Amino acid sequence: MTDGNGAGLDTGDLVMGSWISFLSDYGLDDSCVGVCHGVIARHAPDVRVIDLCHAVLPQDVEHGAAMLAGAVGYLPTGIHLALVEPLGTDGDYTRGIAVRTADGSIIIAPDNGLASLAWDLLGGVVDVHEISNRKLWLPMPTAVFRGRDVYAPVAARLATGLSPGEVGPRLDPASLVRLRPRVCSVDDDHVHGEVVDIDHFGNLALNATRTDLEAAGILLGDPVEIRIAGRTLALRFTHTYGEVPVGRLVVCEDSLRRIMIAVNCGRAADTLRVRRRAAIVIAQAPRQPRPRPAAPAVSVPLPAHA
Repeated sequence: MTDGNGAGLDTGDLVMGSWISFLSDYGLDDSCVGVCHGVIARHAPDVRVIDLCHAVLPQDVEHGAAMLAGAVGYLPTGIHLALVEPLGTDGDYTRGIAVRTADGSIIIAPDNGLASLAWDLLGGVVDVHEISNRKLWLPMPTAVFRGRDVYAPVAARLATGLSPGEVGPRLDPASLVRLRPRVCSVDDDHVHGEVVDIDHFGNLALNATRTDLEAAGILLGDPVEIRIAGRTLALRFTHTYGEVPVGRLVVCEDSLRRIMIAVNCGRAADTLRVRRRAAIVIAQAPRQPRPRPAAPAVSVPLPAHA
């Protein structure tokens, strides 16, 4: 990158003194998140940390990728530390990567697709380096807590100005693991999708948007038919869940403009007993057949009396 005069900029200058956002599947039941904060503070005491989310479903890379992608557009430029790292089939972890994006951010994550949806939203990959310089790690790293021993100290050093080239060799961006977003399909007057997230309030976020519903002929305010978990429900597509009575199911949009199934002052996930990745069909409500007009009365002459 260059400054306004065309001179080269050190990549570390782009994030010096910046934020670190932190997403993981560590949960808040023990000290894992706090320990990672401590490691960052020891190496970068002036850098501020945003706890983005630590409730990613355990080892669910797709869930973490969707959460990160839905949030990065609202975060400041800086270091984005994302940690959801299941063991591979060979019992080992994937390589760690430091991905510099066009907006000047650096994403620190395992190379398992976790960051792949987010980096495109930040302008795409400018360059990427493998996190292999063990001098930047904690001494004697363990095999089970790489977030503390590898990723946190590297993220902290990058946030204080370390050049990404110092973390390890440059990689070909084409070699990185990428996830393909799960997309819905429109079939005439039906939208076939799935539940991609269940939020803290039990709302079911779908991989469909209002545009998808409109492509199936479903407009805001229309009655719709929902088929999910072996049930068929007659709902309405409204702007918000507050437009239906308390306790009533409804189809509306969430804060990321995804279609969601919600219950006003309730939990749709509990009401419908579904989990993430449950299949769903949203269709135009069946049209009520028009009542047939009554047959005209026929006058029958009475027989004449003798």
